[in-house]
Amino acid sequence: MNKHQKPVLTGQRFKTRKRDEKEKFEPTVFRDTLVQGLNEAGDDLEAVAKFLDSTGSRLDYRRYADTLFDILVAGSMLAPGGTRIDDGDKTKMTNHCVFSANEDHETIRNYAQVFNKLIRRYKYLEKAFEDEMKKPFPKQSRQSWRCCQASCWATAPFLPPSSPVSSPTA
Repeated sequence: MNKHQKPVLTGQRFKTRKRDEKEKFEPTVFRDTLVQGLNEAGDDLEAVAKFLDSTGSRLDYRRYADTLFDILVAGSMLAPGGTRIDDGDKTKMTNHCVFSANEDHETIRNYAQVFNKLIRRYKYLEKAFEDEMKKPFPKQSRQSWRCCQASCWATAPFLPPSSPVSSPTA
C-alpha cells in the first residue's frame, strides 16, 4: 500500500477584476511630469509638440484633459476663479504657455498649431479644448488668449462653425 498524500495548496489566491481596480485621480503628479518635460523641451515649440505627442501614450490625457490645457494655456493648474494655483513655486510652472508667449501673431499661431497637432492626434481632447476656450482667465492674460482663440478658430478644422467658441470675436 502506497500512501502518498496529495499536495495541498496553501493560502488563497485573490483575483481582482480590471473593473474593480480604480486608479487614483492625481492631477498634481500629472502636472509635475508634464511641466518637467515641457521645461526640458527648451524653447522650440516643435520639440514641445513632439514631447506632448510621445507622452500621450504614457500619461492619461483623457482623464487629465482639463489639467493638460490649463498648463498649456496658463502655465500651471488653475483654481476655479481662473487664477494660478502654484503662483509662487516656479518648479510647478512652465514658460511654454500661451500666457507667457509674445503677443505677436506668428508666436500665437505657432501655439495654435501645437494645439491642433495635439487634438488631431488625440481626438477625444476636442471637447475638453472647447470647454477650455470658454473659461474665464485673469485680465492681464485675456488679450493673448483671445489672439490664440482667433488663431485656433482660423486653423482648426475640428471646431464647428456654430460653436460660440469658434467665432473670432469671442
